[in-house]
Amino acid sequence: MGDQKLSVEDIEYVADMLRAIAWVKDELGPVSNEAINDLEDSLGSAESALRRIAAEMELTVAAGGQSN
Repeated sequence: MGDQKLSVEDIEYVADMLRAIAWVKDELGPVSNEAINDLEDSLGSAESALRRIAAEMELTVAAGGQSN
């Protein structure tokens, strides 16, 4: 990936896509309830973590902007 950094918007987009997958989880095909439950738990955790990261990044940028 080199020197490129993900923006807050990039991270929020990925979180939105994880939420979209959670919404359609029952349409993924013939899979076990255990697999769906694991998917739902994992997606929820990942989405939550990404939203927290995005919020912390925004706070860091705002705090850095105020110090100038």
